[in-house]
Order: sequence, then C-alpha cells, then structure tokens
Amino acid sequence: MKNLETGPDIEIGRLGPTDEENLSQFFEEVSIIKKEMEDVTNLIIDLQYLNEETKSTQSVKVLRGLRDRMNSEMVAVLRKAKIIKERLESLEKSNVSNCEISLMYREGSPVDRTRMSVTNGLIIKLRDLMNDFKTLRDFFLLEHKEGLKRRYFNATGEKPSDELIDKMISEGGQVEIFAGKAELNLENRERKKAVKGIQRSLMELHQVFFDMAVLVDGQGKQMDNIVMNVAREKPGV
Repeated sequence: MKNLETGPDIEIGRLGPTDEENLSQFFEEVSIIKKEMEDVTNLIIDLQYLNEETKSTQSVKVLRGLRDRMNSEMVAVLRKAKIIKERLESLEKSNVSNCEISLMYREGSPVDRTRMSVTNGLIIKLRDLMNDFKTLRDFFLLEHKEGLKRRYFNATGEKPSDELIDKMISEGGQVEIFAGKAELNLENRERKKAVKGIQRSLMELHQVFFDMAVLVDGQGKQMDNIVMNVAREKPGV
C-alpha cells in the first residue's frame, strides 16, 4: 500500500489485503489532488518570477505582456484551486459513505482513521497554500507602492507621503507632478492594471481557500472525536 505521506500516521492496527483494496481508489484520488496542488505551487513560483521581471523593465510594451502572462497564470491557478476544493469535498463525502459499506470500515476503524488522517493532511496543505497566496497578494501591493515611491522620487527628488501614494494608486498613477509625462503615466497605469488584476484573482482564491478552512476545522473536530472514541474502546473490541 502507498505510504501515508500526506498526513500523520495515527494508524494503530494493521491493514489487511481487504483494507488495502478498499483504499486503492481512495489513494488514486489522493494522488490526483496532490498533483493539482503541485501544479498550483509551480504556478505561484512562476508568478513570483514574472513579478520580478516587471520591476526591472522600463518598457510599457514588455510590462503589458508580463501583465497578460500573470493574469493568464492567475486564471489557471483559480481553475485548479476550484478543482482541488471540489475533489477534497468529494473525498470527504466518500469517507462518510465508506463507513456505511461494512462494519470493517465503520467510524474509528483502521481504514476510517487512515482515510481521515490523509484527507486532513491534504486539507491542511491547502490551507497552507491559502496563507501563501495571502502573503503573495500583500507582497504585490507593497511592491507596487514601493515602485511608485521610487518613480516619484526620481521625478521630483522628494519622498512622497503615504497619502500621496494612496492617491496615485486610486487615480492610476496620474498626479500633477507627472503632468505632461505621458510615458510615465502610461507605465504607472499598466503597473496598476497588473496589480489590480492579480489582487482580484487572489481575492477569489482566498475565498476558495477560506471555504477549505471551514473543512479543516470540521475535519479536526471529527478526528478528535474518533481518537476519543478509540481511546474508550477496550482492547480486542
């Protein structure tokens, strides 16, 4: 049987051939979910690289191309995140249904504890991804603000106030100091579009992962109940 690397090994008893056969389809689904999670992680890493490129380019055309690539990858991440969420919810339902197949697989049985442990590990891993996305969103916004500060300083020789930076963000980078500098205004607008597009996608992702956090809490309570029930059982039961 496959290694239970996805979650903590809380299994006390031994799993027999019948148990392994029951778990085979379960682990096939687990492998698919893990692959989707790996794809999401790789997309996020690529987004970080693309963001680094946006900081170094001065070409509006290149910036627009990078923005389009980032938006495209964010759409891919959103699609995969929703698929992962649906698969995890389906996996949780199958765990409940499996308990009703036979007394061998009842709640608290070795098979049930294995399923719960692995599923819980996957959900927690997705929750960690949620936190990574939140960090990424905050980082992109901070980078955008710092970039505006640098460009303002280069144009005026003065450090802008936080209030002015907020105004530049809300107005797309168009303030009096940039009047008549069409290229600079265009660059600021492109950078703002990039940040806004990314933030919008990340907010959608955050909602997906917030829904998963509810699953994590529910799964954790179920695990606690199972452990308590197992502890109450007499040896040999």
